[in-house]
Amino acid sequence: MAADQEKRKIMKQVVVIKNNSIWKKVSYVICSIFIALFLSLFAFIFSHQYFPVTGQSMYPTINANGFDEDGVYVNPFNKGSYGEIIVAKNKSNTTVIKRLLGLEGDIIGFVEEDDGVYYYRIPAGTPKKEYENNLKNYKVIEPYVHDIEGNKSQKSIFENMLLDTDSENVVYVYDRTELYMYKFYKVPEDSIFIMGDNRGAGHTTDSAEYGALPVANIIGKVDYLVKNNYWQVFDIILKIITFKGSNI
Repeated sequence: MAADQEKRKIMKQVVVIKNNSIWKKVSYVICSIFIALFLSLFAFIFSHQYFPVTGQSMYPTINANGFDEDGVYVNPFNKGSYGEIIVAKNKSNTTVIKRLLGLEGDIIGFVEEDDGVYYYRIPAGTPKKEYENNLKNYKVIEPYVHDIEGNKSQKSIFENMLLDTDSENVVYVYDRTELYMYKFYKVPEDSIFIMGDNRGAGHTTDSAEYGALPVANIIGKVDYLVKNNYWQVFDIILKIITFKGSNI
């Protein structure tokens, strides 16, 4: 009988040891998750700046209608690539949120076609013979633009800007297929060309009006768009800890 009691005592000790071992593993996993979450949030706070959105120049990509406004988190360590959304200082030293649509050496302009006005971009270094014989290949399809009709106003503003532009940055592009000469703009050295998604008179004030900006004016690339609700914050946290990157 004493032997049975001793055996039960030993079995209880084994169960306790196993339970303790399982609990230690669970605790380790939970602690690891919280540490990873804390480090991710710390890194995010350190590496990003928050900017509220005002105005409707980036509608519908980013909304700011005075009631349900969006905000953006910007990565100052990333200056952005062509087509991405950035925050920068304009010529009046005002902070603006726009799309990066022209890089140093790019030749850009607007062309009116039968079905509307389109933005054209000839990447820096493209041989003249190549784009003059195939100009239509350089039409930029812009699904993010709210109203393509707004490009008519943008084209007019752009052409007025060219009147005050140094001649070395005005480029005459001959379209050999249409036998027509267009007046384009060459983005200066160490400069960028930015525009809003909501084209048209009164909606966006951008490089089409005041020309290129120095690269140094870029504050950073927009990584995260924050809607005016709490669930969006959890979505961003999930993307951070799972390394999913930008949500815009």
